[in-house]
Amino acid sequence: MRVVAAVNGWPGDDAMGARAAAVAVAQVWSEASPGSAIEALPVGDGGPRTADAWAGERSLAGGAEVVTHGGAVWLTPAQGAARWNPLDVSAALLGLAAAGATAPVVIPVGDVPPAGDAADLWGGGLVAVRQALKGLDLVALTTSRRPLLGFHGMSAALVDGREGDGALAAAAQAQEQRWVEISSEADAVAVRGSLVGPSRLSDQPGTGAAGGLAYALAALGARIIPASHYLADASGLADAATAADLVMGVGGDLTPSSLDEGVAASVAAVAARGGVPATMLSTAVNVGRRDLMAAGLSSAHEARHGRSGLADGVRRVAQTWAPR
Repeated sequence: MRVVAAVNGWPGDDAMGARAAAVAVAQVWSEASPGSAIEALPVGDGGPRTADAWAGERSLAGGAEVVTHGGAVWLTPAQGAARWNPLDVSAALLGLAAAGATAPVVIPVGDVPPAGDAADLWGGGLVAVRQALKGLDLVALTTSRRPLLGFHGMSAALVDGREGDGALAAAAQAQEQRWVEISSEADAVAVRGSLVGPSRLSDQPGTGAAGGLAYALAALGARIIPASHYLADASGLADAATAADLVMGVGGDLTPSSLDEGVAASVAAVAARGGVPATMLSTAVNVGRRDLMAAGLSSAHEARHGRSGLADGVRRVAQTWAPR
């Protein structure tokens, strides 16, 4: 039996990042099922610290760390920050453009609001910054397909389930109006087809991710791509899964959002291509059996936080799936 595992990391007081957790998963599985082979691949979660999953030397570009992986330049916030500062992203991109970077530049934003105003990415000079970056192939990875504006947009999500909160509703309305004004200029600059109806950039899926940072990047020319799809290829998961008998995802809580946009979506997609089962090992399974089946997962398993919890969980999955 050949198993391929896509490992996000594992939370707990002694939390493990994707690379450390992948090593642990491979070791425990091999001990629990010595008759099967496992390849455990570290895979980021699509958020700002996604590039931590990649091995390689880091360097600084403006306000971001840079690592090269899979023929692309990946950015991650400097000094271990968990959120993007739009000014740092802008400085990094301008620095890469000035250096003549030719490889795709990947900015994983997930759906994490930035530490600052997303529109600060270009300040008051969208046209000038867009012109300065025109030589870069920019890719923005998101874990939400939410558009910037409208009933399903960023501001609507702010009040979802809390419609009775008047202050929150007022704040959401003000935020919506502000982005309407910003996008009236930025949509025209981006020139994404006709500026009427759903072809406007501000109506495109994913532009409302990360507090509008995805939109700000798209206005500069970035392609918005679902993180789960892109990471399946970048991590080697898609290629490795072609010869697998089981594809397993390993990460934190399994929620409706992570089921649709996280590592669960990656493992389900690559397993479906090969006609093999896919399963998840998570710290909590907050979706029902029907949702799992609809997403393409055969099962989901729970395990405690921490290193020992991960080890116990891997052993149980091995006992369930590996031949005896």
